[in-house]
Amino acid sequence: MKFTSIPEAYSSFREPLIYAFDTESTTPHDVELKIINRTTGEEIGRKRLYNVTTGEIDIAPYLRSVARPTLPATIAECGEVETNATIKVVVEAEGKTSSSRNFIAASIDRDALYMLLTSQQLHRTMERDEFDIIPYFTWPDIVVSFDVEFIGYGTERITITPPSGGQRAVAVTARGREGVDTIRVTIKVDGKADAVIEYEMKQNLRSARRVAWLNKQLAPELYPFPLRKGVLVEATRHHMASIWGREAAAVESRSELKLLSAYEPEKQLKALAEILSSPRVWLVEGGDIQGVELTTDRVMLSPSEEMGIIEVDIRAAEEGVLLW
Repeated sequence: MKFTSIPEAYSSFREPLIYAFDTESTTPHDVELKIINRTTGEEIGRKRLYNVTTGEIDIAPYLRSVARPTLPATIAECGEVETNATIKVVVEAEGKTSSSRNFIAASIDRDALYMLLTSQQLHRTMERDEFDIIPYFTWPDIVVSFDVEFIGYGTERITITPPSGGQRAVAVTARGREGVDTIRVTIKVDGKADAVIEYEMKQNLRSARRVAWLNKQLAPELYPFPLRKGVLVEATRHHMASIWGREAAAVESRSELKLLSAYEPEKQLKALAEILSSPRVWLVEGGDIQGVELTTDRVMLSPSEEMGIIEVDIRAAEEGVLLW
């Protein structure tokens, strides 16, 4: 028994991941293959092929069922955060184990040293108690570091250097630092500056709501929608028949918000439009995160390069839960 081909490391588990094998036997027989999480040792799934001497298995559907990119439960300070976008696996069959492979959610340019996995513009705004997340990909032998400058009454600088390899993310916040007006994040690749993301510390309007979602690379994005048109609370009353007639049995309620972006250039509007195809969306207040559902079916974008706005409708993911 031998594996004749396996996918390249850091391939996306949203695309086919084909493992091919040869039993090295002339007699057809049943072969059972197991997909194992190399980090935890847990079995992700298994498949049995009947009466074969060679065969193949696509493990991507199994990985998608367990690897669910997400936001961290809470953000308290700057540093690397786990978004569950990388999974390490092996495949076992007839006492043989394939080489270990890391697979990720993003589809990467394999010729690039690293990739910044954000679609939004690099000049951003947020309040001092809020946070942003910078998602990226790096190869194992490439060192990506983040020089974070807190600029205000004085200047403080910290450097964040996560381990290399995989789809990763770094959180940035001014929480706990008084008088910060600007945060400047310089991303360095093997010691050389590659990109700068700058945050203006700006108090939101009372009507503002900060929304997080997973973009087309299943990497987290956050954006403060400065305006909301209104709040709709939808209630449905259910009845039941009894000897006294029809009586109210329960009331289901859902609250909804209609959010409007600031006037933004076309590139930023296209980045915000990725919310529509996102598998997960959250409402964020400070460091608190609340799961929501998107009820918007489509957004209209102008083909010109002029400024425009985008509207999205969200509602609480759970019945009876009110939105902030």
